[in-house]
Amino acid sequence: MRFRYIPIIAFVLSSTLAVVACGSEGGGQGTVTTDGALTISAPTDPGNLFPPKTLNATARQLAVFGYESLVSFGDDGKLAPWLAQSWDSSATEVVFKLRDGVTCSDGSTLSAQMVADNYTWITDPANSSAIRGVFVPPDLTATADSAANTVTLKTAMPNPFLTEMVGQVLIVCSSGLSHPDEYSNRFDGTGLYTLTDASPGESYTLTRRSDYTWGPGGTTSDTPGLPMTVTVNVITNNVTRANLLLSGETNLATVTMPDSERLETAGMPGISASMLSAELFFNHDDAHVTADPAVRMALVRSTNTEEIADILTGGNGSPAQSFQSGLPKTCALEDLNSSVPSFDEQDASRILDAAGWIMGPDGLRSKNGRKLTVNILHLQGSERVAAFEYLASQWKKLGVDVVIQTADSPVIQSILFSGNSGNWDVVDLAIGGVSFPSMMVPFFSGAGPQNFAKIKNPAFDLNVAVAMNTLGLEGCPQWQEAERAIVANADVLPIGWSSTVAYTDGFTARQVIPIEPWSIRTTE
Repeated sequence: MRFRYIPIIAFVLSSTLAVVACGSEGGGQGTVTTDGALTISAPTDPGNLFPPKTLNATARQLAVFGYESLVSFGDDGKLAPWLAQSWDSSATEVVFKLRDGVTCSDGSTLSAQMVADNYTWITDPANSSAIRGVFVPPDLTATADSAANTVTLKTAMPNPFLTEMVGQVLIVCSSGLSHPDEYSNRFDGTGLYTLTDASPGESYTLTRRSDYTWGPGGTTSDTPGLPMTVTVNVITNNVTRANLLLSGETNLATVTMPDSERLETAGMPGISASMLSAELFFNHDDAHVTADPAVRMALVRSTNTEEIADILTGGNGSPAQSFQSGLPKTCALEDLNSSVPSFDEQDASRILDAAGWIMGPDGLRSKNGRKLTVNILHLQGSERVAAFEYLASQWKKLGVDVVIQTADSPVIQSILFSGNSGNWDVVDLAIGGVSFPSMMVPFFSGAGPQNFAKIKNPAFDLNVAVAMNTLGLEGCPQWQEAERAIVANADVLPIGWSSTVAYTDGFTARQVIPIEPWSIRTTE
């Protein structure tokens, strides 16, 4: 079975609900219920729910209940119609023919101009869209033909995956586009559900629309088994999520080791997903010590990624395979870890000595009167606290003064995408759910807000330039060399891969990571 993918920034372990698809139906096969209720336990608060403003996994998982895209992926892995009934495309242009009869939650009709306005809003730098450059090329132009009910999207630079990228943009209706700040905790889309209650940090309640008729597979508001209400509770504690599953108080939650063992013993059905357990991004801004290539390389060479991955995953870590975790992993590597500079504490020390970072009598290094202080910003969670305390101990042996900060994923996202360098030198982050390598480009290059680490890697840029002008899979060698260049140059350090499980009970769905609202059927 194939799935619909939502490329996002995955704040690891807090957002795996919307990261990758590695399984099919949810548990709870039985009699389909009418107007039932579904409860989801989310491991972090989603933050801003306005789709063009967020790359947070939990936010995008919640948003798909109220917003839809022009295309989806069918069971055969190929693009399938959704808001668009057909399309014609090339590497620089795609023309979408919209489906008739689609309405927004306020009753207004979805129009070609409304759809075109979404892309115009996203590409306008003044709006600081988080998905500009990720889903949507920055130079994209959008025009509507109201009579033909078509939208034409053009870009000057060829993109081998243009239709797949722009086709997955979640379309916002007119009121939301006109007043985006008012929709950080509201919906204004064509989706099956409306957001009827929002208590940030606590819970979100979704209610099924009564006039929905255009879902995949002929799904309408009257399709048997669709829940009348969906409640998303913010449950940050892994143990608590496991307990809620065992008590029947939640239907869907991700749980990591060792608490997943209790659920497996109880026979709870679950779908496993693998992704990077963490990536360390180093701040290349000139104001930071990590702008020095020698500092970055020394930090990488003094990091035992295998041990840290095991701490993060309860002993179940594995070497990093690729930056891509979404299926079908187009052009993905299977051995990204082989390009990571090897763990060698003595060589790390020699690198800093040669670069003029001198060890002082207090055991800390400095250069030209500047202390080698590294500020680490990482996600909350007991496993992550333990892992980064261990990492700090490794770097302190090298003569680094380490300062650790923790925050939840919405706060980290606001810091990284503010357009400023921020008070961090190293950040704990992972890019998840990426199916097409071109979607990673803005995180590793360019002047856009997604390149929050301000990375400049000529080898990466050169390989990307070649790959972007090569159709389909023919560009895979260049995409893979670009990925290796980022790691080999100590611009980003992938820590390792981890597996998390989405446990399910009391419903079925075409997939659960991420869950597709139109496919949910509650059971008893």
